[in-house]
Amino acid sequence: MTHASIRNGGGWAPGAVTLATLVLAGCVGGPSLPENVPMQDVGAWQIGVANTPDPPRVGDDAITVVVHDSSGKPMHGSVEVVVSMPQMGTMPYMESRGKGKLRGPGVFLVSYGLPMGGEWDVTVRLHPDKGPPAEAHYRLSTSIRGLSLSGGTPAAGSGAPGSGGMPPAPSDSSSGGVMIEAARRQSLGIRTDTVRVRDLSATLRVPGRVAYDEAHQAEVTLKFSGYVRDLRVDFTERPVHAGEVLFTAYSPELWSAQQEYLEAVRAAQADQGNSALSGSSSDLAQSARERLSLWDLSPADIDAIARAGRPIEAVPIRSPVSGVVTEKGVVEGSAFQAGQVLFRIARLDPIWVIASVSEQDAALIHHGMEAILRDPYRDTVVRHGQIAFIYPSLDSVTRTADVRVTTHNADGRLRPGTFVDVELVTSRQKRLRVPESAVLPTGERHVVFVDVGGGSLVPREVRLGARANGYYEVLGGLREGEVVVTSGNFLVAAESKLRTPSQKW
Repeated sequence: MTHASIRNGGGWAPGAVTLATLVLAGCVGGPSLPENVPMQDVGAWQIGVANTPDPPRVGDDAITVVVHDSSGKPMHGSVEVVVSMPQMGTMPYMESRGKGKLRGPGVFLVSYGLPMGGEWDVTVRLHPDKGPPAEAHYRLSTSIRGLSLSGGTPAAGSGAPGSGGMPPAPSDSSSGGVMIEAARRQSLGIRTDTVRVRDLSATLRVPGRVAYDEAHQAEVTLKFSGYVRDLRVDFTERPVHAGEVLFTAYSPELWSAQQEYLEAVRAAQADQGNSALSGSSSDLAQSARERLSLWDLSPADIDAIARAGRPIEAVPIRSPVSGVVTEKGVVEGSAFQAGQVLFRIARLDPIWVIASVSEQDAALIHHGMEAILRDPYRDTVVRHGQIAFIYPSLDSVTRTADVRVTTHNADGRLRPGTFVDVELVTSRQKRLRVPESAVLPTGERHVVFVDVGGGSLVPREVRLGARANGYYEVLGGLREGEVVVTSGNFLVAAESKLRTPSQKW
């Protein structure tokens, strides 16, 4: 018997017998077969298959199956082949079955028929007289030569799964796998990586805009009505200091209150020598002074009224805080009412930076996270700050979540309305991670292709967590040390077709 080298599960096994040689040795009137047909380990057996004609045609076809054990001894028993196509839309499920006819030691010829062209699932079931049963899954196409192995497991009740050279395919995608040899992987640019536990941390660089600190803003309102006389601060964005005169105001109500205060002061001075009246006069003067103070006149202005001995016609109205004028509601000569907002003043130190974080990165953000603010035009560090607040709502248009960074701005270099780059540094955490490029989003779930050995790639549904630095956190579906496809997985998916629960793309 002639010996040669044939492929074994994607690699070459020296000393194995070619499928054509086995057929020629024991086949009587069997179809001629191509040489170097690959043999795959399935359970305790090695299986090789070839279709006649190749590629198959609509109508009558045949599959030759060669089976032997690891020592090369042919299998004695029977072989069953099921060729099927799942239901698609209104097209019903189709199936063609055949039992193998012995054509030589370990060589079986199975006849079947195809009612239509396309891609078919092929299941080869082994029923040996001695040894564990097993089954192998293949893909067959009327437009492509050869059968591609998509998975193989020992049959039910055969003992421990995975016995033999091929690991059992995952139960959720056993018929969605694809066999791709090493040489073809290289030509297709298919690369793999190992799933490992790594530090899950990221530096997010997001856009930010400078805004006034809403917690340090003030409104200028008065408790009396009147008229603006001399407007000192006459435009918005003008910086002001606490105590600076914004404008002077005339008010008949305030004029009367000043007159009452002066009369009470004079009465108290006149009654100083009379102990019976001095106490009452002093109380009246103090009450009149408190009335002016409640109308927001400063103690210095009230003392000036008492020294002058006459009411001040144009009373100075001062800024309560230092900052810039963000809103001005009056002009010179304007009439105003009690409670009307005349000015709005905002402080520049501290100041806010509102950063927009994408929805998928929002899970990495937390209160107190360190933030680095950079000038986007010079790429220099401007300030350091911390996240003080995370807004609970999400922008429905941009799908971003806003976070607020508070920082000091004593020099006024950060101007409200300008843009900065915000770097948010996440904390380091040990997590099981898979490369982002390995994940195929299907809409309903995420799928990766796992290299289970022997050249076989099978799809696997995974549950993912946070994303950082090109990696996803793995919450389920993968174990540390498993190998996944990171490049060319769309080509693998196209060849696999993902026939089983993973076919929903």
